[in-house]
Amino acid sequence: MKHHHSPSSFDSHLVPLLEFSKVVNSSLDLSFILGTLLLTLMGKLLITRGVVLLKIKPKTYVVKYGKGIPKEVLETTITLSRDSAKGFTVTATNTKGCDVLVQKGINRFFPIIAHDAVIGYVGVAEHPKRPVVKEDMQFVDTILNISAAAIEKSLAFDELRNVNRTLDGKVQQLKTLFELGKEFSGILDREQLLKLFSLTFMGQVGTNRFAICLKEGGSVYSRINPEFLEKDRNVLCSLVTTPLFVSDIPNRKKYSELKTHAIKEKIAAFIPLQLQNEVKGVLCLGERLRGGKYTPNDLEYVFSLANLAFVSLENSRLFNETIEKQKLENELLIAREIQQGLLPRTLPEIHGFEIAGINISSKQVGGDYYDVIPASNGTYIITIADVSGKGTPASLLMANVQATVHALVPFNLDLPVATARINDVIHRNTSSDKFITFFWGSLDPVSKIFRYVNAGHNPPFVVRANGAVERLTEGGMILGIMKTMMPYQEGMVELHGGDVVILFTDGVSEAMDVNGNDYTEERLERFVQTLGGLSAQKILTAIKNEIQLYTAGAPQSDDITLVVFKAT
Repeated sequence: MKHHHSPSSFDSHLVPLLEFSKVVNSSLDLSFILGTLLLTLMGKLLITRGVVLLKIKPKTYVVKYGKGIPKEVLETTITLSRDSAKGFTVTATNTKGCDVLVQKGINRFFPIIAHDAVIGYVGVAEHPKRPVVKEDMQFVDTILNISAAAIEKSLAFDELRNVNRTLDGKVQQLKTLFELGKEFSGILDREQLLKLFSLTFMGQVGTNRFAICLKEGGSVYSRINPEFLEKDRNVLCSLVTTPLFVSDIPNRKKYSELKTHAIKEKIAAFIPLQLQNEVKGVLCLGERLRGGKYTPNDLEYVFSLANLAFVSLENSRLFNETIEKQKLENELLIAREIQQGLLPRTLPEIHGFEIAGINISSKQVGGDYYDVIPASNGTYIITIADVSGKGTPASLLMANVQATVHALVPFNLDLPVATARINDVIHRNTSSDKFITFFWGSLDPVSKIFRYVNAGHNPPFVVRANGAVERLTEGGMILGIMKTMMPYQEGMVELHGGDVVILFTDGVSEAMDVNGNDYTEERLERFVQTLGGLSAQKILTAIKNEIQLYTAGAPQSDDITLVVFKAT
């Protein structure tokens, strides 16, 4: 604003103005500058109440300083109808947005202008008997112009100080995160990590109410009602992609229950837990122990802290999974060694017969077993079995079967009686969910009679020299399910030159192609009918090749075990 006054009027104010300029420009303290400005004007204009408003955005001001007014008026936000570079006067009927100040008697406002822009106002309670006259305005304008520069300088300094304070805080936070990162990375135990995270959270963030809720697998650690987490987990993980205050949750129907639960559980904010930019879970952040609200900067820090801990938790999980995988691989290796150690290294030569056997283990070791044992009476015990389950338990059960068979063979018991004994031994020593399909027979090379018992196993094929096929089904129930109540039945088949007997486990008939279709026993029957002119070893090799061709491109799902013997 520009006003024209006589030189004599200006000269009378020169010394006080110079002194005022010296005082306000000697300090960067905003309160001191505003106080000096207001007191100087109040002294000159003989008024007892005044305020200083500073702009925070267009038409919006905050009461930054006051004299003669209640303290509660300070920091009040004032929204004016417009920014006026000429100043303005208000009345009870025309407050121009200054209602709270008009109530306190403030009615005259002088603009503080810097670089042709209004940065604030000085408001005073103009006394009706001593109004501000034209002669006062030269002093007022000059005081305000001097103050504008000092205020701008102080605001810039405060802003710089705040930026530096923020930067110092960020540096301290980074140092803390770096130190915590070293601590977290040195711990692989999940419970220790969660304990450290809990203590860190209480110390760094000031709350002991929080929960880590995973997108898959439920809550990992919770000091909040777990039912709330379980119920709202999917909605929570789809909503929270950036740090989110509960108060900022959209007012939509699908979020209303979540928001209600969060307020009830005193949750202040939600923090996404991310891996490779994908939300894997959410941290539910409880209210501070000593009150006070979180700032956006607080949430940014909590986001970094929580994700640092979450990555460590994931590393812990992956490490433990690796350990468990190694344990499992070692277990499978032991199981495979047990299994291979129980299978015959070489098969005995049987006069008048060719015989061949094979076991191809799958990656998941099962409990397949076959054996050919010479008996003291000149016969040969030919056995094949499939234990339920996988891994070491199945291999150990198979070892029990093998040991029991070898223990019984020297007694030359009838096969049904011996089978019943094996069943009772298995039943006594295993749980009811463990069972064995079992087939064995006694081959007399002199008479070429093969007596057998089938305990729930895939019925072997007898392929006659003329291509006819028979199945060996006589026997009884699977081993191990229950104590023998009914005697096993014995079957008998007489073999002639060119006849072939093929024993197999379900790893053959249930071998799957890439589409998941089983090979089936019917297909196997048709195939073996074409192999009559081959030796036992070549028949076995042909069946193996046929299965491998059928399953090409698909993983082997079960052990493949075959025994083939042929009368010559």
